[in-house]
Amino acid sequence: MTYTTHNSIKSVIKESTFYQWQVAKAIGISQTTLIVWLRDEKTLDDKRKNKILEAIEELSEK
Repeated sequence: MTYTTHNSIKSVIKESTFYQWQVAKAIGISQTTLIVWLRDEKTLDDKRKNKILEAIEELSEK
């Protein structure tokens, strides 16, 4: 799935059908850390957004 400005990272995770804990595990962080990152997406930097999107892609390929 491609991330656009019209859908949030939270929406991308939800639409991917993966749980937040699965995405967090794929990144190598705890679910709590991921939730903190997603709490205010406006301040979420591009590096973290890319990590999340890459993790979703990797999970989709399995």
